[in-house]
Amino acid sequence: MRKYMESNMVKFKNLTRDQFIQSNFPYIDYSLDYALDSLERLGAGKLEFYGAEPHFCMDDITYADMKVLKDKLDAHGLSVVEVNVENCAYPTNLASKNPATRLRTFRYFEKAIQTAGTIGAPYVLVFPGYANMDESIDDVWDIAVDSMSRLAEIAKTEGVTITYEATTRDITVITDHKQIMKLIGDCGKDNMAVTIDLMCLAQTKESVQDVYDICGAKKIVNVHYTDGGLLPSGAWEHRIPGEGELDLETMLKTFDDNGYKGYFGNEVMWTTDPAITTPEQICGKLQKWWDQHF
Repeated sequence: MRKYMESNMVKFKNLTRDQFIQSNFPYIDYSLDYALDSLERLGAGKLEFYGAEPHFCMDDITYADMKVLKDKLDAHGLSVVEVNVENCAYPTNLASKNPATRLRTFRYFEKAIQTAGTIGAPYVLVFPGYANMDESIDDVWDIAVDSMSRLAEIAKTEGVTITYEATTRDITVITDHKQIMKLIGDCGKDNMAVTIDLMCLAQTKESVQDVYDICGAKKIVNVHYTDGGLLPSGAWEHRIPGEGELDLETMLKTFDDNGYKGYFGNEVMWTTDPAITTPEQICGKLQKWWDQHF
């Protein structure tokens, strides 16, 4: 585990403090009302919003629930940058050859897009589906393209841009950022962009600069800045900066050098620090880490 000392941290020249935002991820074991009350106390302002049970599961909500969410956010002085629904743990697959699975998944992400439009969030993260391990990605690529093209049309009516994140093939057909750009090109839609997950770059074997070179600065609109821990199984898990093994300082310096103007959201739910026992303490540790860069 790498421990960052304040003296080793990069002092940003171009990035600003308000580009680093909180999320409701640490509150996943608490109610939505508790999370919003807490985030307001912390002065969060803008959020990466995790759309999942028990806060806001797309399988269960209606348009009326979207309006209630908007009212609650407004009442707490909060706004959402990106709607980030559960893409991995739930049985969703936009590239499935099973029509029932694909339709159910389509409706799930359609609600996510409508939620983003209703609450005024400019971005929604969507995973375009995956191939079974006994299939090739090429076998289902056209299904993914068709699904995403249709969702992009819906997103356009909501004023929403769909973002993509590259990771492993058991989760998505886009296993690196070249594949993201291929998907965007094949869909032919201009309301598609890139969310970079810094932990996932360890899986795709790419650097931040690689992504800039492949995608171009204008396509990079959001970043998940969490640290990563390599598990004995070979899988990675999200961790608080400083609790994992990634060289976040070098990564963030690349964003600073490239004049990145988007936001940095996080997907941290828990901490490895036994002294930290509440979501507010997790958010506080994140805040302290950010502040040391300014």
